[in-house]
Amino acid sequence: MQIDIKKLPKNEIEISIEVPVEEYKADLEKAAKHLSEHRPIPGFRPGKASYDMVKNSFGEMAIYEEALPDVVRRAYVKAVVDGKYRSYGEPTINVTKLAPGNPIAFTATVALVPEVSSLADFRKIKVKAKTPEVPEKDIDQAVGDLRKVQTKEIRVNREARGGDKIVVDMNLSLDKVPLEGGQTKGHGIYLDEEYYIPGFKEQVLGLKEGDRKAFSLKFPHTHYQKNVAGKDVDFEVTVKEIFELIHPDVDEVFAKSLGQESVAKLRELIKSNMHHESEHKEMQRAEIEMLEKLVEKSRFGEIPDRIVNTEIERMLAELKEGLAERGVEFETYLTNIKKTLGDLKLEFAPQAVKRIKTALIIRDIGEKEKIEVADSEILEEVQNLINQYKENAEAQARIRSEEYHDYLRTTLRNRKVIEMLRKEVIEKE
Repeated sequence: MQIDIKKLPKNEIEISIEVPVEEYKADLEKAAKHLSEHRPIPGFRPGKASYDMVKNSFGEMAIYEEALPDVVRRAYVKAVVDGKYRSYGEPTINVTKLAPGNPIAFTATVALVPEVSSLADFRKIKVKAKTPEVPEKDIDQAVGDLRKVQTKEIRVNREARGGDKIVVDMNLSLDKVPLEGGQTKGHGIYLDEEYYIPGFKEQVLGLKEGDRKAFSLKFPHTHYQKNVAGKDVDFEVTVKEIFELIHPDVDEVFAKSLGQESVAKLRELIKSNMHHESEHKEMQRAEIEMLEKLVEKSRFGEIPDRIVNTEIERMLAELKEGLAERGVEFETYLTNIKKTLGDLKLEFAPQAVKRIKTALIIRDIGEKEKIEVADSEILEEVQNLINQYKENAEAQARIRSEEYHDYLRTTLRNRKVIEMLRKEVIEKE
């Protein structure tokens, strides 16, 4: 097999490969058998026709085209491994010669994983993690939220008061044009809470079931829907139901209903849980600061555009998934923020580069510190995942694949690197 390497700009290479006939004969035999299995030939059982019979039935070029992916994949992998190149992602393949009885020639253009030309010494970097405090007012708020969960709602026939819940039908319009999504029926509003539109509660207090009222309110300038932010919106509200809210007393009965022997024990548990949550958030903040300092103090080779673009696409996928969980369409989101997909990609580019550099640092530190993942750890993780997806045969097959095992090995090694860095770099106050 003949291999030539050409360096390209942006840390890419073009590999020219020529595979002689004798090196791909077995691929042709395999391809001919596969064709005869899936395209029956009269007089032969599937997969039992000879090479010549398949050639006569479908043409030899069909056999070559069937064999081509296997030939290209094997030759490309050998070229990358033998050359000790760290390639990134799938190559761009261009077949330059494919004719029966001749060598198969093609080029593979691929990005190379950037080098960390100067890795920061993490042992010289220190990050402080603050000890979180839980204010009494936050505990009071949590107790209040638990109290609301046990609140009873009693429908009443009177005017709406400050501590009630009302159910309304609403129509919103801007400049006499109905707002998209601004028509709701059976919308519950708690009048003992701050409504997201200032002044709304004051407009509905005193109304009774069946009352209809029209009024205008200015939306906050910070509202996520930019088309109404800071503008006067017209409301038409019809009260359908009014409920008086009966809140339980915060006493021993209330505490026991939540599995605690006293109010003091309940507050103690809440404080402990909030402390752990705050501690976790502070550790995440400190971890981000730690990685940012490592990136800042390290130096990197040129990062190929295709790697940056891949990371941007990954970030877009994460954004779309987050929006979908909130029930927001991606196109609606773009309209609301008044940006195009291209604008968003440009905005994501700096963060994408930072994420790539962070991944490179974690990889290099893992190699330098000889952090390994044992096969037993991979098997344990695989078994846990298989148990988790025991009703999904397709997911189980993917989890058992060699490619997924490689992904797990990288993921687990990265976790170990991060944990080691936390112990070395992050100091608790």
